[in-house]
Amino acid sequence: MAAAADNRRTVRARVPRAPERIGALPDDVLRRIMSQLSSREAVHTCFLARRWRNLWREVPIINATFEDFEDSAAAHDRTEREAMFKKFVTRFLLLRSRVGLDEFRLDYSLAGGTEDLSAGSADANLWIFHALRWNALAVKVLSREHQLELDPAVFTSSFLRRLHISSARLVPGFFDQLQHGCPALEYLFLSDCLVMDHEIFSNTVKVLILAEEVMFSCDHDDPVSISAASAISVSIECDLSVARLPTLKNMASLETASVLLSGHVKACDADDIRQFLGGLSHVATLDFRYKDAKLTMEKNIRWCPTFRNLINLTVDTSCVHADFFALIVFLQNSPCLKNLTLKLDQACVYVISGELEDRSFTCEQLEIVEIICSETNELLPRVTQFLRASGIGADQMRITHKN
Repeated sequence: MAAAADNRRTVRARVPRAPERIGALPDDVLRRIMSQLSSREAVHTCFLARRWRNLWREVPIINATFEDFEDSAAAHDRTEREAMFKKFVTRFLLLRSRVGLDEFRLDYSLAGGTEDLSAGSADANLWIFHALRWNALAVKVLSREHQLELDPAVFTSSFLRRLHISSARLVPGFFDQLQHGCPALEYLFLSDCLVMDHEIFSNTVKVLILAEEVMFSCDHDDPVSISAASAISVSIECDLSVARLPTLKNMASLETASVLLSGHVKACDADDIRQFLGGLSHVATLDFRYKDAKLTMEKNIRWCPTFRNLINLTVDTSCVHADFFALIVFLQNSPCLKNLTLKLDQACVYVISGELEDRSFTCEQLEIVEIICSETNELLPRVTQFLRASGIGADQMRITHKN
């Protein structure tokens, strides 16, 4: 018994406690682990032991989030919490060691009214400026409640590769500054942004994402243009209720495109869709969704370009309703198509309709048609019947049910 107890004590002595095991890791590994924390949590690690006192100063990812201050007992209201957050981020950046930075993440809450956006955004612009001085490779900015007004001059860095902006006003000159001030930029994500420029352009961006609620505000009636000569992937969600469809230019390198058109039909017609899709005519993969009121194409009008490189096509219910009008037009203009995906909603009021003198199409290379819908979808029998009548065998169809 005594020998067994001695053995257990020996084993326990050989197995370090959890803090000791973490403390045995190299400093670089510890900094990477701390990068998964918010910046405030990373600072709190300085109380663990003497060795941890300054590790937070060199974390490769800064994650400054207002969430850490939302429930602060030291603040009486939101204004005080915002003041505490500003003070913390400013002190954090001033005390940080001058070492390289992989990513700067800012989750901000801009209080006050929209009349003082510029003044209220000054701190955020200063923080982004400091992050880029440390050669940040990526910057991610999110604003709550009110949009930030980003200063174009802040974005000057030969190291910045990825820029993610959610909820901001992009004033005239913003994209020109990105073009000349950030020559290494390859990834640009915009969401819930007000674009006040007449053109979105970049010769370096390879992935461009204009996500939900990106709105365009210009002083002229001409549509906004989007130019991305190096882009290989583009995702665009256009709210047609606030502007005309943008004109797409210099997209010859494009391989993949995802498009969602939504809003009010008064801002979109066949000519707009034709020029818009024409800018995507080189892609090999296209996901097209239409979430608007009924759009009727005039007879014999050519609204769809020829997609000579298109291999993968995904469309939604808007192309299947109205006697398969839009789907047939896409198939007639996609001679190399191999994979077709149909995403069917249970009910759809979004329809692209029209008349066709010739409803025939030939997709000699078509291999697979995947249908994604609920088990009770009323369109499914019609769709499978249409496909069989068009010469597509049952072995080529795959039906995936979703809830």
